[in-house]
Amino acid sequence: MRVAERTREALTRAHDNPMAARAWGGRSLGEASRGAWGLAVRVVLLALVFMTACGDDGPQASGKRERAAASASGEQLAPVARVEATDAWQDLIAQRPSAVQLREGRVWIDLGRPSARKHLQIVAAGSSWRLAQDVGDRRAGVLVGQGGALTIPLDGALSPKLNPDSPFEPAPGEPMPEEPPPPEAGLAMAITMRALAPDQAVTVLWEERPLANLRVGEEWERRTLSLPGDVVVDGENRLRLHFRSLAPAEGPLAQSLAEAGGDAEVQVAAAIESVEVGTLERIRKGPPKERDNTFRARGEHAEFEVPAGSSLVYYMIPPRRARLKIEVSGRGGLEILASTDVDHRFGRRPAELLQQPLRATGRSVSVDLSGYGEVPTRLEIRVRSTREPKPGEPPGQATFESIDVVAPRSIPVDKRDRKVRDVYVLALEGARPDDLFEPQLRGPELRHVTDFVEDALVFEHAYALGAAAVPSHAALLSSVVPSGHLTLRGTFVAEGQTMLAEVFDRAGYFTSNVSANTYFSEERGLTQGFADHLILKRSNTRGNDAQKLVAHMLGEIERRPAPRFVYAVFNDAQAPYDPPSEVLAGVVPPEGAPPQHRTHIWIDRVRREVVEYDQAQLDYVRRLYRGELQVIDGALGELLAALEARGELDEVIIVLVGVHGEEFLEHGGTGHGRTLYEESIRVPLAIRAPQLLAPGRVDAPVDLLDLAPTLADLLGLEYSPRWLGESLVPLIDDPQPPPRLVLSYLGDGSRAAIIGHYKFVLGPGQGRESQHFYDLDLDPGEQVERIAEGGVALRMVRTALGWELLEQPHWSRPRWGTGANLLPAFALDHGL
Repeated sequence: MRVAERTREALTRAHDNPMAARAWGGRSLGEASRGAWGLAVRVVLLALVFMTACGDDGPQASGKRERAAASASGEQLAPVARVEATDAWQDLIAQRPSAVQLREGRVWIDLGRPSARKHLQIVAAGSSWRLAQDVGDRRAGVLVGQGGALTIPLDGALSPKLNPDSPFEPAPGEPMPEEPPPPEAGLAMAITMRALAPDQAVTVLWEERPLANLRVGEEWERRTLSLPGDVVVDGENRLRLHFRSLAPAEGPLAQSLAEAGGDAEVQVAAAIESVEVGTLERIRKGPPKERDNTFRARGEHAEFEVPAGSSLVYYMIPPRRARLKIEVSGRGGLEILASTDVDHRFGRRPAELLQQPLRATGRSVSVDLSGYGEVPTRLEIRVRSTREPKPGEPPGQATFESIDVVAPRSIPVDKRDRKVRDVYVLALEGARPDDLFEPQLRGPELRHVTDFVEDALVFEHAYALGAAAVPSHAALLSSVVPSGHLTLRGTFVAEGQTMLAEVFDRAGYFTSNVSANTYFSEERGLTQGFADHLILKRSNTRGNDAQKLVAHMLGEIERRPAPRFVYAVFNDAQAPYDPPSEVLAGVVPPEGAPPQHRTHIWIDRVRREVVEYDQAQLDYVRRLYRGELQVIDGALGELLAALEARGELDEVIIVLVGVHGEEFLEHGGTGHGRTLYEESIRVPLAIRAPQLLAPGRVDAPVDLLDLAPTLADLLGLEYSPRWLGESLVPLIDDPQPPPRLVLSYLGDGSRAAIIGHYKFVLGPGQGRESQHFYDLDLDPGEQVERIAEGGVALRMVRTALGWELLEQPHWSRPRWGTGANLLPAFALDHGL
């Protein structure tokens, strides 16, 4: 539709519908027509019609959220009245737990503080480190067990390329010896530690290469080691300590560790007070001055005090048109530096974005970050001394009242009509978004799904919380992570959960469930809160395909009083893939292909390499799978047609959501439930609610933990304080939302963590082989392992996951945000 046509249509709607007019100017045309202001509005609108009557739409800007076209009827969907401007994007004082600290130019890891957790190597089975323990007269990290590892970033001014080894050079006039000494390392490390077991020794490994075998005494000592250029890497480096001996913890330490871990007797190896990594010259000078950052909160007023000689290093992806705004006072100077992975790789020094003296009376600072928009960036905020303090004069320091990343954007004023509406959730097991939402690229036409998506809000990167049915359903309905509702291994929902159906029941809804999956049962706790529950079995005369489910849904709609909540579980897209013949016209089985009703046996034997297959057979089985999606498509069309005939289609909320994906040997697997690859956990999610949500697409990653709170929010219902998810409505309305961490789980402890298009997978093992990192933008098929070159984005995602692992299964997004964008309460609650 041309701009002129859209403008004329809007004028017509504005004349007939004052609310539509408010979406244009905030007042109806009847109001606007009064006075000079009304005349001006009419002149401007007529000018728009005249100027665009002969023009083309031209290129349209594409943001993170693209609005779909208006409905065919021309009726405005989900009218929004006015917009409001906002700048706030991320509070960096609230992100201080994630900031790497530098002291006097070296990475400083104080294991006597809980904030050191961002440096611990994360493992699915739990860490061997116990931070912030009292050991004699000091606080330190204690190793429970014989070994532990830290991840240490070498970037910015400490990039290996900027600190190369120096070859030996003889003194002037002296000849070069026949066997010259090895080059002097550019970087070095210091570890302050003491043994907690007699006759202790430690092997120090850097990137799994042994650096030294050291004897460790039972008194505190600072040991220094060179870091040769051939062992250090740009970005994330791994330091691992392996101790020879263990001994039972004694005295107050034993009591503290027992209370923390629940074991009566804890075996310990050593206490590590700190680890420093910097240039060899700085490490040789001795430890830095002992001055810590200090946070003070007085009501709504907060101060973050950073001593001179210290830096806060944030790893982030700034938004487009971003600025860094700071309110600061103090003595000394303030510097802002930025660098990227490319800078670190090629040995370029960080760009100096700001260098200013501090003032005791305070000042406002604004730094342009637009050159780093949507690029993983290392942002360093450095406080420096400009001179030595005079006797009796306090040392230099900066007191920050705010450190904010801001990005100007417009957000619609939320004037949604929150009231009771019917809600229908179609939960599709085995459905993949690439097959369901992009059939034109991969398979047969899905006309009704396409029509539905055009009128819906589509989340392009939605993730199930588990790769199997039971944990995924349970997380969706309880808004609790699988390790909290205890279905990680496909058992039953733990007691004490508040399910979505119960929230609807308390709000006066009739709650009904119909399922084609026998696992969605009362025995597993999934039917809690449903007044009516029915399992359709494949063996009964009614069948259990999608059309039978929709027929039962329509029966419930016809019989039950409004308001209604119906949750339907579709099982068609899971093996065996046995669609009716009418959707397979022209499809010829290749030689050796399995019978349709035995495809579940075939894919399992292929996965276990019991039988060999060829590409034609695999393509045929995939076509059968898509045939099952055609069955779902037809059933969806029947549901939409019935609701339209009842005059209810645009009044209700319909959710089309995947429960888990389905693998077709992309990574050697078939079926589902065994891996955390995209084909297994990325799911379709679309919400059709014309009175509440305008059609469009949301690019930011989301997971199904937030679906129940979102539905409750759209309806104006109070939801359970036990829920750990949060409403997605603010994210929906924000064209450039702050970063979010989304997660998915397996029963062996594995987790997938996604921020933007970066994905980190933590497996069940202890070593680096259990960790994987992918850039889904460059590598959507997850074929290229990027853990060795992850750099800024890897630290960002791994740190965010580390914080959430600290509190799982009780991490609360309403209180703490996500690990990628911590709310102020997180640091306060954890003494950071």
